[in-house]
Amino acid sequence: QMAKGEKKPYVFHMCWTLNREDKVAYMKQMGMWYLNDKCVGKKAASLGDINNACCSAEPIIECFYQDKASIIPCKDSPQKDKGS
Repeated sequence: QMAKGEKKPYVFHMCWTLNREDKVAYMKQMGMWYLNDKCVGKKAASLGDINNACCSAEPIIECFYQDKASIIPCKDSPQKDKGS
């Protein structure tokens, strides 16, 4: 669908986060993560059909911090920043 121009992919970059782990956590918590865990850190050539193997049709949502923005309530998660 992307090759036909029917779907338009987008890239969202978080330059203000401390590291890659924080970027992934924030994107998952905000419902902006679509890469299946089995494909993280792998070279595309080793995965075959990456669209079916790696791309989730629905966002992969997970709570990490109760004091950061989230698409779902994360009240049982720890706080990221002290004093929040």
